[in-house]
Amino acid sequence: MADAARQVLTFGVGDRRLAIDAGEVAEVMAAPRLTRVPQAPAALAGLANVRGKVAPIVSVAALLGDTQEGSGGGRVIILDRDDPVGLAVDDVSTIRAFEADGDQAAEPVRLLELGPLLATAFASLARASGSRRSAAASPQERAEAVSDDLSFLAFELAGQAYALALEQVREAVPLGGAVIDVPGSDPAMLGVMPHRGGLLPIVSLKALLGLPGGQTAGPTAVVASIGETALGLAVDRVRGILRVPPPDVGATPSVLNRGAGEARIAAIARTGGGLVSILAAERIFREDTVRRILAESATSGAEATATETGETAMEQFVLFRLADETYGLPIAAVDEVLTLPERWTRVPRAPGFVLGVMNHRGAVLPLIDQRRRFQVAGDAPAARRRVVIARLGDVAVGFVVDAVERILGVPAAALTPAPDLVSHDVSVFDRIASVELDGRLVLLVDPRQLLDQAERDLVAALVAGESAGDSQVS
Repeated sequence: MADAARQVLTFGVGDRRLAIDAGEVAEVMAAPRLTRVPQAPAALAGLANVRGKVAPIVSVAALLGDTQEGSGGGRVIILDRDDPVGLAVDDVSTIRAFEADGDQAAEPVRLLELGPLLATAFASLARASGSRRSAAASPQERAEAVSDDLSFLAFELAGQAYALALEQVREAVPLGGAVIDVPGSDPAMLGVMPHRGGLLPIVSLKALLGLPGGQTAGPTAVVASIGETALGLAVDRVRGILRVPPPDVGATPSVLNRGAGEARIAAIARTGGGLVSILAAERIFREDTVRRILAESATSGAEATATETGETAMEQFVLFRLADETYGLPIAAVDEVLTLPERWTRVPRAPGFVLGVMNHRGAVLPLIDQRRRFQVAGDAPAARRRVVIARLGDVAVGFVVDAVERILGVPAAALTPAPDLVSHDVSVFDRIASVELDGRLVLLVDPRQLLDQAERDLVAALVAGESAGDSQVS
């Protein structure tokens, strides 16, 4: 019967020859770079950027329950859907007619019914769609607990600690060799660098503060907002987020603002690590200096403000790494970032993901090993491991990661909800950022889901009951 035939796309997975309805296929492409999703169902190979959209890539071998058959990595079939889904297969053959009663003239193939297979592998698809999206939190709600503490980005210059109010910081970016010299410019101006489609002026904060070494660029630039203008402030090292109770931030002794530096210290913060000089972005430059620097950068061909239409709504994230993958945590959820100490206290009979506890500012801080939580294989590079401290309810928890890469400002247009195949099954990730990191996608963590309720109760009990007699030192 003529209507018994339909066009199918045939492909191979291991020794199997399979087919799907050709009408379901949008395109076939070479295997793209994948972003791994920790704790995902076995059939989810990862996520990929497909023509500007985030697409889950599903392993057909795993979908069929045979994880040993075929790599499923040679080609990807993109399904024709509003939200794209890719099928990872070994090879793609051709489009041909498929006879329901069998086609003896062609190589026999098995026709896959994708709907039931996907629904079985991703049980969330059988549940009501949108249940989690309706509970999506605002950026402010994603911070588990908003305290009255003042928030700063702390950094070092010539061995001294300084900070800027977090709301005046857009992001922190590595400089590397990207700074282009601008001949004849102001002594404080180190040059310009490509940034977000324009050129960002890079200024020596050391020079503005009258510190030695003002003519050399540090490894990092803090991108600060000076009114509507973005300027990169070269610093030696970014320390991380600093939260300080208002009573611990005091006025600056007048003698500190009588030096040769143009910038003025707005306040002094008292912290457990010593005193930190707080700068105010609007007082870093005199008005005439800002005009001059911007004029010079414009003359060199720079986009004077490096702020583009559509990028004004920015959300900031602390990017951290586990093995080869990078993840992001909203900066509002991060109290601070520490180097993992050489010694901490192990807790007998604690779950495997609890690395131990450490003393932090006179309180017990549980350490959660994110490698174990995310089931990352291999050993961590101990020399660079960091502790990202976040507050979950009334308990501060330290999440141990391989490294903290940078602070990144992401335009709202570059943030998308996690696809259904990810968000419903792996609720710790609620959004994805498409950013300028070698074409990578960055999974964004919902801080409310870093630990489930049972794990929170366990950690809270561990903090309440921890004592020297119950533990052993690692």
